[in-house]
Amino acid sequence: MVDSNTTKKLLDKYYDFLRKKEDWDSLLSDDFLLTGTGIKESRGREAYKGNNFFRCVLDLKVKTMIIDGDSACAVVNYDLMSPKGNKFNVDIAEIWKVRGGKLASIVVYFDTVYFQKMMS
Repeated sequence: MVDSNTTKKLLDKYYDFLRKKEDWDSLLSDDFLLTGTGIKESRGREAYKGNNFFRCVLDLKVKTMIIDGDSACAVVNYDLMSPKGNKFNVDIAEIWKVRGGKLASIVVYFDTVYFQKMMS
């Protein structure tokens, strides 16, 4: 089992790298799993990295994070811009698992109706 400090350090790096648009995918396991509301399940580091969501991120702020060993939940506020140029803000709950010193999975929950409205 991973200790809470390791999990926090990994997530702090992930969000910092994502905010700066740096190479955050090195923090992910090869078989990284993405699931959640309104999301097609995907497996693999490359599949997650290729998610269109990341192209929309302008900025982010971690509002709160709760960590218990190798599990964590973060509420993250994202500033986004749709492909059509609509700027908007959304809170997303992200539930993480860490395995072998890497981020192994994420389950995301967000307001899908609002998100789709702003993306179209």
